[in-house]
Amino acid sequence: MEISKLAIKIVDKGLFLGASDIYFLPFENKYQITYLVQTRQIKLYQLNIEQATKLILYFKYQADMDVGERRKVQLGSCTMDLQNKKIRLRLSTVSNYQQKESLVIRILNNDIVYDNYFYQVDLNEMIKIVSRRGLHLFCGPVGSGKTTLMYYLAKNLASDKQIITIEDPVEFEVLEFLQLQIQPKINLTYDKLIKLCLRHRPDILIIGEIRDEETAKSVIRAALTGHTIFATIHASSSKLVYERMEDLNVSKIDLKETVQTIIYQRLLPLYCPLCGGECKIYCMRYKKNYRAFLEIESKLKKTKKWNEVLKNAWRNGAITLETYNKEKRI
Repeated sequence: MEISKLAIKIVDKGLFLGASDIYFLPFENKYQITYLVQTRQIKLYQLNIEQATKLILYFKYQADMDVGERRKVQLGSCTMDLQNKKIRLRLSTVSNYQQKESLVIRILNNDIVYDNYFYQVDLNEMIKIVSRRGLHLFCGPVGSGKTTLMYYLAKNLASDKQIITIEDPVEFEVLEFLQLQIQPKINLTYDKLIKLCLRHRPDILIIGEIRDEETAKSVIRAALTGHTIFATIHASSSKLVYERMEDLNVSKIDLKETVQTIIYQRLLPLYCPLCGGECKIYCMRYKKNYRAFLEIESKLKKTKKWNEVLKNAWRNGAITLETYNKEKRI
C-alpha cells in the first residue's frame, strides 16, 4: 500500500473508533500502532521498521517538521481531508536510545457538540466565573478537553470581540480568532508573542500551555495589566496548580493578585454491558447508553445533583460501579 494511503487508513480508523490519540511505538523489530479510546488502549496494527519509518517521515513532512532531525523532540500540526471534512492533527516525535523514532498523533475534533461532552451545570457556572478579568487556569490529564473547553468559553464570552490564541502548535482552526503559533527558529517565543498581543488589546488571550518559567511570568504580567487570560498547565489536581506555578518561580503575591479560577477536569469513561471492557465507540448499545446518560443529565440541569446524575448513569449501564464510586462528589 502507498504510504499516503496507509496514513489515511490509520487516521481514518482513529476517527471510526473515536480515538483521541494514535501511537506509533517501536517494539523489537516492528512498530505497534495503538489507539487511545477514552481511557483504553486498543492495539490494532503492526508495521515493519521500513513501513513505520516511511510513515513517520510522511507525517513529519505534512506537519512541516524537520524530516532530517531524529534526535530532538519535535512538535507539529497538519490538516488532512477525511470523510469529506478537514481533520486537524497535532504531532509529536522523539527517538529512543536506539534512535528509533516514535510518533504520537492527537486527533482534534472541530465538530464537537459541547453540550454532549461537559456536565451542563458546571459549564453554566464556568461561563459566569471566567468572565472576570485576570488569569483562568485549566488543568487535567492529557486529552481531557482543556483546550476544547477554553475555546468554548471564549466563544460564549466574546462572540463579537477580539480573541487571540498563542499555541504550539495551533490545535483548532477557528476563523473568528486571531491564531498565532510560536516559532523558536525565528525567535517567536511565548514571551514575545504575549507582549505583541497585548498591544492588540484582546478581550480574551488564550495561551496554549504554561511550560516554563518564561511563559509563566509572561502570563502573570499579562494578567496584571487587567486582561482576561486563559491558559492550560499540567497539574494532577487543582490544589497542585499553585505549587506548579511556584516551581516556575511565580510569587505567591502575584498568584493571589491574578488567579481568578482554576478548573480541573477529566474524562468520564463510559461502559457498555454488552461488550464489557472491550466496548468500541461504534457499538449501538454503547450509543444507546450514551444517549440515556445525556437524557438523564439534561433533566437535572437545574438541580446541580451530580451524584444523582452519576447514580442514574450507573443504574442505566452507561458507567461502571467503580467509575461511580470514584467520580461521585463527597
